[in-house]
Amino acid sequence: MSELDEDLPGRSYDGRLMRRLLSYLRPYRERVALAVLVALGESLVQLAGPYLTKEAIDNGIRHRDLAHLD
Repeated sequence: MSELDEDLPGRSYDGRLMRRLLSYLRPYRERVALAVLVALGESLVQLAGPYLTKEAIDNGIRHRDLAHLD
């Protein structure tokens, strides 16, 4: 495959290129894994606020049970 073929538009995924890029991350795999876990954890924390608001509305305000809000 020539260099010109590699730069053609419309090619969305190249396995060789992905393996090459991932090889650069190999020495940092623990940090990358930690970063992914922190990002997932942060996403869950961001969802906690709306969920707690939903619970307050559905179980407290809607049933006129304001003690549930304490």
